[in-house]
Amino acid sequence: MKYRDWNEMQRKLEALYVLDNALTDPSEEYLRLIRKTEDGEKLHYRVDNGAGDSLSVIFTEKLVLVKGFAHESALNLFAKEQEEQSILNRIYAGLPEKYHHFFSPKEKRETTFFLWYDGELHQNSIAENDGGQWLLAYAFDSFEKFRDFAKDYYEQDFSESLLRKLYEEGGLSDKELEELIYGASSPSSQNNSSNVFPST
Repeated sequence: MKYRDWNEMQRKLEALYVLDNALTDPSEEYLRLIRKTEDGEKLHYRVDNGAGDSLSVIFTEKLVLVKGFAHESALNLFAKEQEEQSILNRIYAGLPEKYHHFFSPKEKRETTFFLWYDGELHQNSIAENDGGQWLLAYAFDSFEKFRDFAKDYYEQDFSESLLRKLYEEGGLSDKELEELIYGASSPSSQNNSSNVFPST
């Protein structure tokens, strides 16, 4: 199935997924930065930085949905004494009804910003608060940002040519991937709970 790809965002998230998947030991799933699922109707990437913030990007044939949750945002409903359903209604207003079921009620509550792209960008501004839109930096808009984040987050140097190929193509051959991560430190040395964010 061909998915709508908003400015090649899917390729960039796939590059991060391939790198993180290669460097995360299967026995230490809790260290994983990004997960990917596909069910034929949609392709879903979910970034969880371990510091209480998350980014979900769903690609469908017709549109791309982007949901972020920044725990320090003023729009964090968990930080309020009483849930404000009206805020969620405003955040998701205008989204075609057939796509609402992509997020459970709990997932919707974990929203501080939401947008979708169907050829045009749609976002409902709430009280002049971007709600954590900085999370979009995980879909790196330049190779240099991807490279610098990878080196800092995984605390190792990579072959720049292979890392660039991964970023530009969204994948590597098994041999190239092995060469890229050869000598990688154990995933257990990662500190996913630290406040590590890509630069914006």
